[in-house]
Amino acid sequence: MAGNGKVAEEKEELKKGSLRTMPVVLASELSDRFAMAGFNANKVLYMQNELHLHLVQATNTLNFFGSTASLTPIVGALIADSFAGCFWTIAAGSFVYLLVRLDLR
Repeated sequence: MAGNGKVAEEKEELKKGSLRTMPVVLASELSDRFAMAGFNANKVLYMQNELHLHLVQATNTLNFFGSTASLTPIVGALIADSFAGCFWTIAAGSFVYLLVRLDLR
């Protein structure tokens, strides 16, 4: 019987998440939204003044960028769950990210 009590205590210690981690996730998401709003406002001005795009074209470009950035995790999750598995999806995504960062053309 003493062994069962010890196992139950270990399970309680391993349990994480729920309300303890929720404020961290919410703060992270809120910070991301504020950063993206500031990024978009500055980027529209940059596209208008430096790239000489019209307001509608600059706004459409940023909307396309934002929607692509929002859908990419969903596509990655579908690939990971359906085909490749978690490790290979992360490895492939990291490799693509590396290629983009190296600016290979």
